[in-house]
Amino acid sequence: MRAAILLALFAPSLWGQLIVEGPTWKKLQIEFVTRIEPGSVLPASSGSVIDEGVSGPFAQRFIDDPAHRITFGYEIRLEPAPDGASATLRIEPLRDPQHALKNGWSRFGLPTGLPKYPVIPTLRVGDTVAIDLLVNPSTGQKLVDYLTLKQKHRFTPTHDFSLADIELFLDQPDVTVGGKTYPSTSPIGIAGSVVWLYVEGYGRYIFSLFPNEKLGLRKNGGVYSASLTFRDRDTEFQVASKSAIAPGNGPYNLYVLSQPAWRPRDSSDPIRIGAAGDLKSLTGVH
Repeated sequence: MRAAILLALFAPSLWGQLIVEGPTWKKLQIEFVTRIEPGSVLPASSGSVIDEGVSGPFAQRFIDDPAHRITFGYEIRLEPAPDGASATLRIEPLRDPQHALKNGWSRFGLPTGLPKYPVIPTLRVGDTVAIDLLVNPSTGQKLVDYLTLKQKHRFTPTHDFSLADIELFLDQPDVTVGGKTYPSTSPIGIAGSVVWLYVEGYGRYIFSLFPNEKLGLRKNGGVYSASLTFRDRDTEFQVASKSAIAPGNGPYNLYVLSQPAWRPRDSSDPIRIGAAGDLKSLTGVH
């Protein structure tokens, strides 16, 4: 017998969270947004169900497309790693589409499956993966779900405010490298005590508002309201966010750790962004 909790979310801001309470997903959650590409956020309704199955909680995603009277559905299984900062993400077919239809989770008949069901190993907190829901071969237009792994912050004990609570926020940033601008391809913003930027050909840069010589963070550039700048040898980098990057009035010194050998595992995008709760979770140095 399955007990289900429907977490309904509606347009136009088609964004939400998949949160499984209890030990199964530990301190992890998934945030998602659905887009039409090329296009914008999908003007459709979306919902998520958390089912208590015989093998533990798994999340089910349903995306209604009223324009074509189609509902897409799939299951998400997250297997957290012992480090608590990464997990294996499994996208699977719905095991019982009729059950979803009977419970009203699908508005337009039996849910439609996906073109493929990927398994993403070693997905780290802050990483975003794209799941194709539908591809139009004649136009190349796609309906895409973006899933971002994050740490849960619900029901945590209260504590005094400290510098560790200050977060940086990159809101769909445009990145300029040596005068060449890469428009944002990220459908969502990311926030964390440290944020990072990957640039093809240069590697990853980790940013913080605080120095840490031991872990390699050194003063390099500054944060000015909704933009930040820094340099790598003779190249200047500029990041323009849609919202303020740091709280307060600023401007602030920016501390940067360069990782020229770092490469993303599952993307060919020339620009990627991410975030973490602390520097140690990104570097593995304690």
